[in-house]
Amino acid sequence: MRQLIYPMREQYEEYLIDESKFSGYADSISFPESEEEIQEVLRELRAAHIPVTIQGGKTGITGAAVPEGGHVMNLSHMNKVKGSRLLEDGTGRITVEPGINLIDLEKEIGAAFRKAPQFWPPDPTETSATVGGIAATNAQGISRLLYGPARKYIESVRLVTGDGRVLTAEKGQKLALPSGRVIDWIDVVMGKEGITGVISELTLKLLPKPESVWGIAFFFGKAEEAGRFVDILRQDMPASEHAAVAAVEYIDRAAMDLIEKHKETMTKIKELPDVGEETEAMIYVELHGEEEDIEMLAEALMEAAMVCGSDPDEAWAVSGETDVEKLHSFRHGAAETANLYIEEVRRRDGRITKLGTDMAITDMAFSDVLADVKSDLENEGLKGCIFGHALENHLHVNILPEDYRDYEKGIALIRNWAAKVRERHGQVTGEHGIGKLKLRILDGLLPQQHIELCTELKNKMDEGNVWNRGNIISGEAGSR
Repeated sequence: MRQLIYPMREQYEEYLIDESKFSGYADSISFPESEEEIQEVLRELRAAHIPVTIQGGKTGITGAAVPEGGHVMNLSHMNKVKGSRLLEDGTGRITVEPGINLIDLEKEIGAAFRKAPQFWPPDPTETSATVGGIAATNAQGISRLLYGPARKYIESVRLVTGDGRVLTAEKGQKLALPSGRVIDWIDVVMGKEGITGVISELTLKLLPKPESVWGIAFFFGKAEEAGRFVDILRQDMPASEHAAVAAVEYIDRAAMDLIEKHKETMTKIKELPDVGEETEAMIYVELHGEEEDIEMLAEALMEAAMVCGSDPDEAWAVSGETDVEKLHSFRHGAAETANLYIEEVRRRDGRITKLGTDMAITDMAFSDVLADVKSDLENEGLKGCIFGHALENHLHVNILPEDYRDYEKGIALIRNWAAKVRERHGQVTGEHGIGKLKLRILDGLLPQQHIELCTELKNKMDEGNVWNRGNIISGEAGSR
């Protein structure tokens, strides 16, 4: 029998930190390759009352996969496909282990469905993210505008509980909780950041690939013009029977500057043209559907952008998966290079972590949300980059501190924003989850109903408080 549990030595230090640069500590680590090995590791740890932090691709930005003591269970070796099938309605199903990442998942789907090409709609721009991690945070990706959140495309999940049992959480089946709440079984897992158990297998729902995919990047000399363009789309989005807008993403000048700084080291985007110095903002729009209808939508979008001051001759308009992927990579570069900035500053002061927002207020004009954020940053004397899902007012504002004083000011500003969002009944946290980092930064401002549900689920599903202590719920043992 092979060794499963290893002491936490220097060679495993990379497993004590995630993309938020929040770091932790642990006594041991394992890399199980099957559900049976998960259970075997758990039996040994449970006998010694050792808590477990579940980990996938470590692409998270809230510290959810960062341990604070105990054991790290890294699932990256559980990356196999268990089966696939095509249904009569033309949609596909593929059963996978939790450690498979988006890059490999796409390859496996392509190989399994050559005659009837399929795709999995959740598309976080971080392609090294694992399917298990996406389920744990209910991540949404840039095309959620058309397809919705990951939850819609996960049919069932096998879950290993703290006492070693294996349960199947299926969409549509209901679970009654002691409080009288009734929830879908799949929601015991989705967005719960590993506090209810470890995912050992998932069955995903696939959709037929659209006939065509286009990506268009519109550039604006003023951020206000980009804001007005989004406001127009929010009021009157061009529509067509056989094509639709799948994504509307905002990227500001500060984010573009960071991308340009690192562009030569980013293989997929280094061949893209440089962004003109006169550009203050970019709006990336993605279109899915039939070619003829996409052309009609693209023409209407071009006209709306021109009204707002965008030069159609300067736009990047591409079609086909390969070229659209380059624009996806450019959009992902906004997040990636913001993380690189924090990594650089952290070398001078190890107390500094990522300070990014995941908030949305839907009852305001996008231009007003954007103006308020920019004004608040300027008033506090803070640098920041702004990008995110424009049509839903779901911006990811990344504060870029120069030192710890800026970092503290940044935390205060994020708390101020969270209070305002709560007042307007907006969304304080979305697709990134809460983890351990936001639990500290947003203490007292997090959605209470979600916290209460997670506490109740934790008490029911993990009585020994084995899994992912410190995520979502304050205190070592939740409400107990």
